[in-house]
Amino acid sequence: MAKYQLPALKNESEFEEFICDLFNEIENTESYTNSEFQLFGTKGQNQKGIDIFSLKTKKVIQCKLKSLRRKDDLLRKELIADIDSDLIKIENLNFEFERLIFTSTFRDDSKIQEYVSELSGKSDFDIYYWGWDTISKYAEESESILKKYFPKLFKKPKTKKIELPENALGKDLLKKNYVSYLIKRYGDWKQIELSRKNEKFNWASFNKHIMNKYKASGINYIHVNHFENLSDYLKSRIDKTIMGKTRINKGHRNYSTFIEHTDGILE
Repeated sequence: MAKYQLPALKNESEFEEFICDLFNEIENTESYTNSEFQLFGTKGQNQKGIDIFSLKTKKVIQCKLKSLRRKDDLLRKELIADIDSDLIKIENLNFEFERLIFTSTFRDDSKIQEYVSELSGKSDFDIYYWGWDTISKYAEESESILKKYFPKLFKKPKTKKIELPENALGKDLLKKNYVSYLIKRYGDWKQIELSRKNEKFNWASFNKHIMNKYKASGINYIHVNHFENLSDYLKSRIDKTIMGKTRINKGHRNYSTFIEHTDGILE
């Protein structure tokens, strides 16, 4: 039985990102730099009948956001027409896949499910339909998904301000700000590389990587004794980016020193 009555999302881009995040959660495919399930191209490009793909799991996903104010019969006919149209477009995909999943904000529907089942029997790949009921069931199993896309379900409790440990990096604002400056420099330059592949830099995963490396529950909680080592590590990551290597070859610096940053001199 559903714990919540999740409202269907109304923004097409948000729905696609929601489905992408949901399948990464279901398949547990989140990796260090990015996630295995990725958005396929962007709106306006020829997406060849799919919105999301995973080469590792050999799955492709099409997202269908529908206005639910219309009658079920109309929505059903429209979805079936969309499915037929997308199956033609998918023939032009240049990579192999084994499973195609149509997701929609329209509810689970036996007629659509029977239709895709018949199509699946005639295809070289399996075809499934996930309506909002199925999507909601899986979404409810992930607190992070619920908090990101349905934050109104959670009342923010009044929390007492937690005092940082005496030797925490966050206690020294100059050093903490310098680390934040280096992290942003690396993320921004790494994004330039990923943009060429229509991918996004995963800030959360990188921050989690830093926290694990220095065994801290947050950047602010890293012991201040690790400051020099952490700074050197971030600088090495910056230097290894394409932008970093290009600037070094041209004789340019990639970042300010700690003293320069403290004095407001930014490279």
